[in-house]
Order: sequence, then C-alpha cells, then structure tokens
Amino acid sequence: MAFEVRLPKLSDEMAEATISRWLKEVGDSVDKGEPIVEVETEKVIVEVEAPRAGVIVEILAPEQTVLPVDGLLCRIGEPGERTVAPAAQSPAQAPAPPARPAAPASATPAAQTALAGPGSNVVPLPQRTATAAAAVAQRGRGGAAVTAVASPLARRVAEELGIDLTVVQGTGIGGKVVMADLQPYLQPAPGAPAGTPGSGPTAPPQRAPAAPAALFPGAEPEAGYVDVPHSGLRRTIARRMSEAKAEIPHFYLTAEADVTELLRLRERLNAALPEGEGGGRVSINDLMIKAAALALVQVPALNATFSENAVRRYTGVHIGFATAIDEGLLTPVVRDCQLKTVGRIARETQALIARARTRSLLAEELQGGTFTLSNLGMYEVVEFAAIINPPQVGILAIARPVERLVAEGGRTTTRRLLRATLSADHRAVDGVIGAQFLEAFKGVLEHPERMML
Repeated sequence: MAFEVRLPKLSDEMAEATISRWLKEVGDSVDKGEPIVEVETEKVIVEVEAPRAGVIVEILAPEQTVLPVDGLLCRIGEPGERTVAPAAQSPAQAPAPPARPAAPASATPAAQTALAGPGSNVVPLPQRTATAAAAVAQRGRGGAAVTAVASPLARRVAEELGIDLTVVQGTGIGGKVVMADLQPYLQPAPGAPAGTPGSGPTAPPQRAPAAPAALFPGAEPEAGYVDVPHSGLRRTIARRMSEAKAEIPHFYLTAEADVTELLRLRERLNAALPEGEGGGRVSINDLMIKAAALALVQVPALNATFSENAVRRYTGVHIGFATAIDEGLLTPVVRDCQLKTVGRIARETQALIARARTRSLLAEELQGGTFTLSNLGMYEVVEFAAIINPPQVGILAIARPVERLVAEGGRTTTRRLLRATLSADHRAVDGVIGAQFLEAFKGVLEHPERMML
C-alpha cells in the first residue's frame, strides 16, 4: 500500500506553503532522505525529503498549489506498484489550485496570441505550452530540470506571458531574473519591424518600458495603474507589521554619534585582509551589530521579548538584521554577538545575506532573535524609525553618516556623524532604559577600540 507524504510544519509560524518545484516525477525511484519537492513558505524556499524509500506513484499537489500544513503532497509505493499520472487524477484526489480572478478577455488564448503578434517578443500560448513540454522533456530520469533562477513575481509574469526564462539575462544576485529583466521582452519598440508571431524572445532589443497590460494581464493602462500581486512574504510582512504597530505602544528616541574613528577603524581592518581575499570584509552594518550587542550587555532590559505574563531577558545577544530581497524583507539572526569578533560577525552576515537572497535560509536562521537592527545607511537617509519585530521589545534604525563641521579644541573640523533611532515597547521598558541603551551604544561607536576587547 502506498505511503502518504504530507507537508511538514517547517517553522513555528508556518500554516501553508506553495509547491514551488517537483524534483521527482511519477515513476521515479527515491531514497529515504532524498529531496523530492521544493516548497516556498512565507520566508524561505526549502526542500521536503522523502520519509521512506520507494517509487513516486502519485503526485497530488501540482506546482504552484498552496497547500496547508499536513496537506497531502504525494504517495510513495513499492517498485512495480501502479502509478497514477497527474492527468488521471480525479478532482477529489488532487487539491484545487489557489483561487485566482477570472481572466479578462485580453488574457484568453486568442487575445494572448494577438498580444504576441507582429513585432512582439511575447510567446503565444500554443508555443508557451510547447516550451513547457520541452522543458519537462529535458528533465530526464535522475536528471535536473533546465530552469532559470527567478524571483517569484518574475516567474509568475513569465508564465502568464509565455516568456522563456532560460534566454533572459538575469541581473539579480547570482544571475537571478527579476522583473526589470523582463521589460525588454514585453512590448515592441516603436517602429520596430514586424516579427513572426510565436518566434519567442531571442535577444532583448532596446525599447521603451512595457505597458501595464503587457506586464500584468488584466491591468487597465488607460486607468494609469498596475496591480502587483502580493507574494507570500509580502502578505506576511503586511500582517505582522500591522499587528505590531496596532498592538505595541511604540516610543522613539534618537541619538547622534561621531563615527569618524569607527570608519577609520573599518578601513584599517579591511586593509589588513590578505590580498585578494574577498570574504570577511567588515561592513558598517557588522560594526553596528557588534556595538549594539555590547550596549545590550550593559542594558539587558532591551535584550528581551514580551508576553502577557512576563518580560523574558536573555543572556545571549541574538541580533536579527533586516535584509532586503526582491519580495520584501527577511531578518536572519546572528547568535551570541556579544561573544564574537567583528571579523566573525562579518563572515556570518555575508553568508546569511547570500542565502537570504536565494531564499535558502534555514528556518532556525530566521528565528530566536532577541533584538533587531535595521540599517539604511547605504541610502540617502539621515534619520528614520523602524517598527518593532514582536515579541522583541526593541529595534534600532541606523541612518547614513553625514559630514558636518564641528567645533573641536577652539577650531572647526569635519566629522562624520550618524543618527540612530531606537523604537521600544513601552509595555516592557520606559524612556530611561531607552536613553541608557543609546548612551551605551554611542559610547561604543565613539570609542571603537572597545569592540576589540
């Protein structure tokens, strides 16, 4: 009798996941512990492993299906057991795909073919089907599919319009295809010679930005707007931030620190790296993480989480740092920052950022933070306030260092000044605690040798 494989709960907050890509097909043999499917949770893309050896006899959750935790993924049987092709599944057997709005007339096959008419680089629906079939055919037994790495939004739009992502030059991290890379394929250039319908994209021509209707079927270009569908991550961010802002009584304190010596220290640390060694370079963010950790040791009331019954203070300082990806923000966590050197923190943050941008972080790398740091210092932002990441009781917003003339020893000199804004939960701490933390944080920044002790 076939064994049922169900979607496991991969994190405390996980309620559902999207089936991103099947790594095995019906009829494929699998070993126990072998990855069989990739699923996209609210924050990461992870592989689900086979709980036992056998043969995939039935797949019940097609790609792009949104499946609840413990939902049925597939069945694994014994060699020779009867297999069920996906097309043979009855509606009762196969989970229904997520509901989506009815397609407008412009998204029907005929209209889609018209959209891909003369001068267009959009593949019409018939060719899109052929292209998809060819891609499946290339995935031989035991082999991997020939696919392109793309953001979920770019992949969704490419599938809607039949764009072959394998011919698109990705400009994202690691060559990932992002929405900006699809622009040249979406609308014919003014005055361009007519092409053959269904010829497919070859080389991206230089052309004007795509019209909204080309980007998102069903959009109304004459109305002057485009509806961008929410990703799972964006929905999670919206829900959590709305809850945090509504439920947590925030208060804000800002301090300004002279980081001139800190930036000079960073230059010396990076200059001391062996020539040609790219990894381990210290960023300003790494120094901020270390400084915040040392300040939290001095003011442990902010190294805490809040619940209705108690405020839990932690002995280890585990700092999450906001990391931007195509779909929104992730907050990987560096653990025990108070015990680690700046160099080790730099190496860990680089590895975490790389995995965040490919959505390959482990669940435990996104959990267990006791404080969060949000740094926009790489942009022209001189001051801002961030929303607390519950159940934590504080978050620190770091702005861009700016040059200012200051009086020093009876003369005027140029110094680099940085503003940091603490957002704190008034249920857990009061203004005095926040002020003490900022004073400690500023002290470390202005005497960076303390980070080396």
